Amino acid sequence: MKLHRIVPSLFTLSALLLPAAGMAASSSEESCRVCHKIDSKLVGPAFMDVAARYAKDKDAIAKLKRSMLQGSSGKWGTVAMPPNAGLSEAEAERFAHWIMSLNKPAAKK
Repeated sequence: MKLHRIVPSLFTLSALLLPAAGMAASSSEESCRVCHKIDSKLVGPAFMDVAARYAKDKDAIAKLKRSMLQGSSGKWGTVAMPPNAGLSEAEAERFAHWIMSLNKPAAKK
């Protein structure tokens, strides 16, 4: 197979794997990391703590997506989370799924 056919496929594959590897897929999602870390509290709760709190909630994705898009307060203390105006609904959905994926044993390694 010719190299010019392989390289685009490898680039596409790596782009698909980035969120699964724990990396945000957009600058809007990256802005969440200003206040949140994966495994420890910063301004807001750790993503792993969020995933654990919502682990058994069948509406977790919708609730996380709503918090990202509209903001929230009173869920994790006194600091309010402002809405992320630059985040699209699709990005919020994908990021909510990524957060919830932290409950899987392989993601905790």
